[in-house]
Amino acid sequence: MFFIPGMLISIVTFPGVIVHELAHQLFCYLRRVPVYQVKYFQPQNPCGYVLHEATENPLNNFVISMGPFIVNTLLGAVILLPASIEFTVYGLLTEIRGGNVGFDIFLRSGLMLVSGWLGISVIMHAFPSTGDAKVLVANILKNKDVSMLTKVLVAPFVGFIYLGAIGSYFWLDLGYALLIAFLLPKLIGLFL
Repeated sequence: MFFIPGMLISIVTFPGVIVHELAHQLFCYLRRVPVYQVKYFQPQNPCGYVLHEATENPLNNFVISMGPFIVNTLLGAVILLPASIEFTVYGLLTEIRGGNVGFDIFLRSGLMLVSGWLGISVIMHAFPSTGDAKVLVANILKNKDVSMLTKVLVAPFVGFIYLGAIGSYFWLDLGYALLIAFLLPKLIGLFL
C-alpha cells in the first residue's frame, strides 16, 4: 500500500477537517450542550477539536460523536454532485479526449476539479475519530446507568468507528469518498 502521513493528508484535505469539527459543534448546539473551545484546523495532532461540556445523556453523546458522519457525507455529496454528473453523465473526459478543448471546457474542467477536491476532502473526514469512539465507550458502553438496549444499539457504531480508523490506513476514507462520487449520479438517475 502507498503510505502518506496522516498529517499531510489532513493538510491537503483541510476543508474536511473544518466541516468535521463544525458538525460536532452543530450537534452540540442542537442538543444544547455548551461548547467551550473549538479549533477548526491546525497543522498538528489533533488537526481539530471541539471541547464541550461533558454530558451524561446517551443520545447527546451519540449524536455529537456521529454528527460528522452525517454532515460530512451529505455536504460532501452535494458539493461533489456537479462534478460527478459532469464526469459520469456528460462525459467531460470524452470531450477532452476528442480534442474539444475550448475555453468553456477548460473552465468547466477547472471548476469540476475544485468541486471534486472539495467534496472528496469533506467526505474523507466523515468518519468519527477514535476519540469519538472512546467517548461512546466511556459514557455509554461502560456506564452502568445506561440501559442494555442502548448499549447493544450503540456498540456496532463504536465498532464502525474503529474499523474506519483502521481502514484509513488502507485508504478506506478515500474509497468511501470515491464511492459516493461515482454512485451519486447513478442513484439520482434511478429516482428521476
